[in-house]
Amino acid sequence: MGISQRIDLRQQQRLAMTPRLQQAIYVLQLSGPELEAYIEAEAEKNPFLELPASRSRNDGYTALDMVAGDISTIDNLQGQIGMMNLPKFTASLAMALAGELDESGYLRTPIFELADRLGTNTTEIEAAMLAVQSCEPVGIGARNVAECLELQLKSNNRFDPVIAQVLQKLDLVADGNIASLAKLTGESENSIVEIISEIRALNPRPGAELGPDPVVDIIPEIEVKPGELGIWDVELIGDALPSVLVNQTYAAEVSTGGSAAREFAQQNLEAANWLIRAMDQRAQTILKVASAIVAHQFAWFEQGDIAMRPLTLSMIADETSVHESTVSRVTAGKYLICRTGTYELKHFFSAQIQGIDKESEFSALGTRARIKALIAQESHQNVLSDDEVVKILRESGVDIARRTVAKYRESMGIPSSVVRRKKLAVHRG
Repeated sequence: MGISQRIDLRQQQRLAMTPRLQQAIYVLQLSGPELEAYIEAEAEKNPFLELPASRSRNDGYTALDMVAGDISTIDNLQGQIGMMNLPKFTASLAMALAGELDESGYLRTPIFELADRLGTNTTEIEAAMLAVQSCEPVGIGARNVAECLELQLKSNNRFDPVIAQVLQKLDLVADGNIASLAKLTGESENSIVEIISEIRALNPRPGAELGPDPVVDIIPEIEVKPGELGIWDVELIGDALPSVLVNQTYAAEVSTGGSAAREFAQQNLEAANWLIRAMDQRAQTILKVASAIVAHQFAWFEQGDIAMRPLTLSMIADETSVHESTVSRVTAGKYLICRTGTYELKHFFSAQIQGIDKESEFSALGTRARIKALIAQESHQNVLSDDEVVKILRESGVDIARRTVAKYRESMGIPSSVVRRKKLAVHRG
């Protein structure tokens, strides 16, 4: 077969990532304080943008100052992740996980819930988690104290089977119960004393090494109030939204200064108007997504976490005809306020637990709340084992395994029934 050249014409549809579209996407993902900082920076560059006088702060801090602390911690980790030779998808997940860590540097959200929210599987999340855990300081990204200490010990080549046993009994370490640990491990009490000393020299809060807790305003942009006929009203909070004005008069004056001045005025006016459109689009998208979330989780606003329904990003994307990635951007760092407090929009997403009848649906967050409520009602005469919790939940229709109950309990920092029984006995005595 001979080799020949030919020209083919093909028609394809592509979304061009123009600078204006990039700006709209960037503005959409910013939190309220971050948006204020961005607007202040744009106003410094564009002479036709004016900030209302009410935006100035009496305490000497600007919005940029307040956001800087929040960005530095996450940027520190994301910068390290960016230097790793990771597959693109794994890197993007690791970047997202960096934003999920609490102030101590722990990844508290269960892996399967993260997988559900980020539209992937637990294997991919675990790969991304390993990337986060390879960052400095050592111990960052752990799911609990024992794992945090294990990461540090492995880094020092000091992790062995004996220490592994001790880490599984941190309650005994905290109590200084050397005799019980010696019996458990078969080691001498002197050896256990050395191990405890080594463990106590480790850092159980590696996130603190990345800097002090950030001073960041949480500014709710959505208000949810009881409406008529049992319907919840969802509104934008006008005062919470950053505002910016375009000085058309000054732009007209500058335009009279010749062709170069006219071109300068035209470019900056166009940039100013695009910014205002992007801000308006951001506000309307947040309202649209928040309204869909509230409609889905209306029972939560009456009963709290125990009434949370299963909800994923894709469900809201389908209901609002907004891309799933946009829903992800909208729900991160955006807050609503209601009669029980202020909550990030992503709080209202929860994985599904199937009912025993295969038709009923229960949310993971709601199930955790039920477990917490059951344990809160315990007395020294009636401490529930994980198996007993499973039985109670199954009787109410929740198809749940014992290991899942244990995972939920541990994720809430609730000790085992054995430890709880001892504590209740001490308090009773």
